Amino acid sequence: MTAVYFLIAAVALAGAVALLLLDRRRTTGARRERAVWGDQHGFKYRETDPELKSEFGRAAMDVPDHVGVQDLAYGSYYGEETLVFDLADTATVVAIRRTTESNVTIDVRHEKTLAPSEDDVELLGAMGRRVMFSSHLDVARRVCDRRMVALATNAPDYIQILWNEGAWSLGSMPITNDPERLDTALETVRRFTDLLRVLPPVVDPQGAPDPRDPSSPTGRSRRGLAEPRTENIRREDLPQRAARPAPRDSGAHARTSGPIQRSPVPPVGGSGPIPRQSGPISPQPGQPGSRRAGGPQ
Repeated sequence: MTAVYFLIAAVALAGAVALLLLDRRRTTGARRERAVWGDQHGFKYRETDPELKSEFGRAAMDVPDHVGVQDLAYGSYYGEETLVFDLADTATVVAIRRTTESNVTIDVRHEKTLAPSEDDVELLGAMGRRVMFSSHLDVARRVCDRRMVALATNAPDYIQILWNEGAWSLGSMPITNDPERLDTALETVRRFTDLLRVLPPVVDPQGAPDPRDPSSPTGRSRRGLAEPRTENIRREDLPQRAARPAPRDSGAHARTSGPIQRSPVPPVGGSGPIPRQSGPISPQPGQPGSRRAGGPQ
C-alpha cells in the first residue's frame, strides 16, 4: 500500500513539473513575440518595470497593487515617446506621451465596458457603440467633434478604453501579442492623442508680482515696497544738500563777501577833502603863460 502512495506522489510531481515547463515556454514565447514586434518599430524591450505603474491610476490602470507591469516595449512613434506593456493577466496597454499636460480627463469606452470608478468624471453622451466621460463637460463638448466621433465609431471593439491621464494618452484591450492588433491599437491611440491637442494645458501658479515692475498691479511701481511714501517722509529724513564750494581766490581780482566799500580818493596836492562851497562854481582865471596842472609838458 505504501508503494502505491509513493507512485501517486511521483506521478503528481511529474505532472507539476511538466506544467511549469509548459507555462515557462508559453511565457518566454510571448515575451519573444513582443520583443520581435518591438524590433519592427525600433522599440526596445524590457521584461518588467515596477516604477511604471505608479505613473497611471485611471481606467484600465486602476488595478490592485499586486498586478505588475511586464513585457514592456518602448521607443518613439511619430516622434512621441511610446509604451506598450501588459498588466499581468489583465490587459495590454498602449501609451503615448502628449506634448502638453492637462488636468481635463477624457474617457471614451465601449458601451459594454463598465463605467469609470473615478468620482471626478461625468457622462457626456454616446458616440455609436461608445460613450464619453469627462471631468469637464464644457471642454469635452469642444473635443467631441466629427473627428472624435469618427474615431470612436471606427475603432475596433477589442480596444475597450481610450483615455488621457496627465501628459499621456492611453488605450487598453485584452492581453494580446497579435502584431495586427498591436499596430491598430498603436495607430488608434496616436490619432486620439492628436484630437486632444485642444485640451487646456496645466497652468503653473504665478508668484507674487515684483513691486518694482512698472506693470505691477500692486502700486508704487518705481519704488520698492520698503521705501516710504512721500507724505510720510519727514524733513529731517531728507538728505542734506551739500554746501556750494567757495570760489577760487584769483589774486588781485579776488572778491570779498559783503557790500562794496568805496575808499575816498585824496585830492591832488592836498591831504584832505576839498570843501564844497555853496553857489555856482566860478572858473578860476589862469595867469598868462602858466599851464594847467596835469597837462602835457
